Amino acid sequence: MRGLPLALLVLLVPVLGALATPDVEELAAIRDGSRDRVIGLTDDLLSRFLMGRKRPYAVAIFFTAASVVESNPNLHLEDLRAEFGLAARAVAQGPDADKLFFFEAALETSQRPFAMLQVNALPAVVRISPDTAVTQATVEIPKSDKMLPETVGTRDYPWPAETFLDFLAARHGVAAAPVDRPSIYKSPLFPVFVLGGVLAVAYLAYQVYARGLLRHTLPWAVVSLAVFWFSTSGGMYNIIRGVPFFTRDRNGNLQFFLTSRRGQLGAEGFMLGSLYILVALSLALVTYVAPRIASRVGREALSYLGAGLAFFSLYQTFILWTAKTGYKHVFYF
Repeated sequence: MRGLPLALLVLLVPVLGALATPDVEELAAIRDGSRDRVIGLTDDLLSRFLMGRKRPYAVAIFFTAASVVESNPNLHLEDLRAEFGLAARAVAQGPDADKLFFFEAALETSQRPFAMLQVNALPAVVRISPDTAVTQATVEIPKSDKMLPETVGTRDYPWPAETFLDFLAARHGVAAAPVDRPSIYKSPLFPVFVLGGVLAVAYLAYQVYARGLLRHTLPWAVVSLAVFWFSTSGGMYNIIRGVPFFTRDRNGNLQFFLTSRRGQLGAEGFMLGSLYILVALSLALVTYVAPRIASRVGREALSYLGAGLAFFSLYQTFILWTAKTGYKHVFYF
C-alpha cells in the first residue's frame, strides 16, 4: 500500500507535463487563421503560449507602436512589418513550420511584452528560444537574439524578409520555403498589359510624328513645366530615400502633411511644387498673356487675377513653411 501513492505520482508526472506544455496544434491553427501568418500578441496569448520554463518551439516577436509609425515615418516600420510577414509566411510554408512562430506586439494592444523583454526603442525584433524561461516580470534575452540596428546593421534597412529568415530561422536550423513576394509580374494578365502598353505607345508615337506636334512649342512647354514641377517637388529625393507618400494617424485616417519637424512625406513636396508652378503660371499670365488682350478692361482684369493668384500661392507657401518649422513670417508692407 505504501508504494501506491508513489506509483500514482510516477503516472501523473507525464500527464501534468503534457498539460503544462503549450498546445502546438492550437497555436498553429491561430497562425493559419491570421492574415500573413503573424499572430497578434495579447496578454492572454502571452500567458498561454509564451510563459513557462520551456516550450517546444521558438518565438519571434515584432514590436511596433502606432504613435511611432505616425511620428517617425523614416523608420519605415510599415515596410519592415510587411517584410516580417513575408518571412513568417515562408516559415509557415516550410517543413519546420511548427518550430518557429511569429508574433506582433503592438503597444496599443499590450504593454506587457515591452516591459517583460525590456524593449525601449524601435525597430526591435526579439527571438525567444525554446529553452528560455519566461516566468518572471523581466526576461534577459541575449543581444544575439535581438534584431536591432546595432546587431543587424542598417545597410539594407528596412531589412528584407531574407534577413529576417537568416537571423531568426536559418542560423538556428529552422528550414523555410522561398520568400514569395507579391508582384505584378506573376499575374497572368501581365503579358496582356505589356502588349497593350506597347501598342498604345506605338500609336501615340505615330500620331505625334504624323501630325508634326514636335514642331509646336506647346508640347515642349508642357514637358518643361512637368520637369520643373517634378524637380521642385523633390520627386527624385523621394525615390532615392524611399519617402512614403502618406501615412496614417492613430485613428487610421490618411495623413499627407506632418506638422513640425517630425519627418517629411512625399505629398508635402508635391504640395509645394504645385504652389511653385502656380506662381510661375500666374507670372507668365501677367507677362505674356495679358499684354496680348486688346480690351483694356480685360487686360487689367487678367493682370489683377494673375497678381492675386501669385500672392495667394506665395502666402500658402509661407503657411506651410510656418507649419513645418514653427517660425512665423512677418510682412513689412
